[in-house]
Amino acid sequence: MEIGVLSDTGIIREINQDDYLIHQNGYQMFLVADGMGGHNCGEVASQMAVELVSRHARQFLDQDVDPSKLTGILYEAFHRANQKILEYADMNRECMGMGTTLTMIWIKGCYGVIGHVGDSRIYVLRNKELIQLTEDHSLVAELFRKGEITEEEALIHPQKHVITRAMGIDETLRAEFIPIELQVGDVLMLCTDGITNLICDDELRNMLMRIDSAKEAARAMVNLANERGGHDNSTAMIIRQLLSDTEGGCSY
Repeated sequence: MEIGVLSDTGIIREINQDDYLIHQNGYQMFLVADGMGGHNCGEVASQMAVELVSRHARQFLDQDVDPSKLTGILYEAFHRANQKILEYADMNRECMGMGTTLTMIWIKGCYGVIGHVGDSRIYVLRNKELIQLTEDHSLVAELFRKGEITEEEALIHPQKHVITRAMGIDETLRAEFIPIELQVGDVLMLCTDGITNLICDDELRNMLMRIDSAKEAARAMVNLANERGGHDNSTAMIIRQLLSDTEGGCSY
């Protein structure tokens, strides 16, 4: 397995409110988060999200966990983290309104479960096609799904940064949990909207196809986002060589 990740403040922002985490111990967890809120509070929210969710998952998951229990464990991890972020903001009034996206995948062998809230994304490059595995929880994405705006209009919409779901916003968290099966040759990519707001899917696909190194591909994406204005923090995480030919198909 080859992993490349880069997180950058960008050109405009003074603080990087993105965060990420990688955990490998018989299984793998990859997480990215994009915080929001004044002062340093977005940074606090994203850091709390990745740390609390991964800690809860590590406590209740092991190499031999029943796959049918995965979604419930991750559901509990997300909701506990949401509650802790709300409690922190309540105790630190300068952080009222802080929140964060959180997008993650747990993997063992060829089986995975995605946990997702917000507009950070997970893609898979499979058979030369780039497939978005998550659905953006944003105002513009909802307008596009309803057919009220075109894809071209969505790219330049003035409210493209407005998200409709996030951790730390409401007592009721509407996160999604998606089981997936991985295939030999798959390349995974997790990223925040600092990447996807400035680089289209075709360009992301071409970079993943052209650049063999996971680290260099992540660097190329962040550099391109900065060349195009870098008005937001940007994080790209790329995982190659997920499965060897000997690991074959899923046994679940």
